[in-house]
Amino acid sequence: MIYVCNSCGKGYFEPRGLCSCGSDGFREEKGDSVKVYCVKLYVTPSGFPDQLEFCLSVVNGVKVLEQRK
Repeated sequence: MIYVCNSCGKGYFEPRGLCSCGSDGFREEKGDSVKVYCVKLYVTPSGFPDQLEFCLSVVNGVKVLEQRK
């Protein structure tokens, strides 16, 4: 999921208070993600699962970091 500015249409990975255009109105958009690169952690910090996988993906032209399940 990405956050798109209602004023200029710029997409962001994370929710934010203000867009670079100065607008504070955003909408959530879903889209198909295309995996670009994935990394699997075999040694994780305490309190986390034994293995974690993170992927750099592109959703509607916006780069996102997501945890693969």
